[in-house]
Amino acid sequence: MITIIIATYNRERTLGRTIDSVLAQDLADWELIVVDDGSEDGSAALVEHYADRRIKLVRHDTNKGVTAAKNTGLNHIRGDWFTTIDSDDEMVPDALSVMVSAAERTGATAITCNAIDSVTGALTGTGIQTDGWLDPGAAAELRGVHWGITRTDLLGNLRFDERLPWGEEALWAKIGRKARRYYLCRALLIVHTEGSDRLTVKNVKKRSLGAKLGDFRALGEDTEYLQILRETDPSSYAHLRNRILVAKMLRWARKPRR
Repeated sequence: MITIIIATYNRERTLGRTIDSVLAQDLADWELIVVDDGSEDGSAALVEHYADRRIKLVRHDTNKGVTAAKNTGLNHIRGDWFTTIDSDDEMVPDALSVMVSAAERTGATAITCNAIDSVTGALTGTGIQTDGWLDPGAAAELRGVHWGITRTDLLGNLRFDERLPWGEEALWAKIGRKARRYYLCRALLIVHTEGSDRLTVKNVKKRSLGAKLGDFRALGEDTEYLQILRETDPSSYAHLRNRILVAKMLRWARKPRR
């Protein structure tokens, strides 16, 4: 069984489209966990409207943030495999069956695929151009948005850092160190980019200086992730390390003097 996790906040307008894409899958052995992160619209009622026992709603009383909501979903996994999908995107109808077939054929414990931009029609991910195995170094060279499924036993006690609203790479890097990852050069996810509330790079840059300093402080404390990044993507490691050092200096400079 595949566990699909959707973290949502005030996405009543698009959430139904995402859930419908799960229901349209030609593989039926799945469970869907929708984590409503304190929505103030009709998102929860919309989920409850679906009369399908495979769909489970978990609610946060208050808004805790997307990484906290995803962690709640991870804590409820019952499937052998899992994936996450944003609450405004949609899977193509054979997405799950194609990835499961690839895993069975290759013996992979993680399958990565591409996605397509709903506005431009272009692939959202760049990097490898053919099907094939991805070691951690090759996976680190991928850029943009990719998607896939992962064996649940690779997850263990690993979770997203809830201090970071955008920093999911650390978890996937730690999983990637243990995974046998196979890449499918196919777009199996439709990423809707027409929304104004997406967590884009532009929106992240709008965060306050104090919030950004906190972000890089948190990343600087994740020594395991930094070591993996240093081994697999030295240039990105050097860039991140420099930003962490600058953040430390700025935090020191902002401290009140007695």
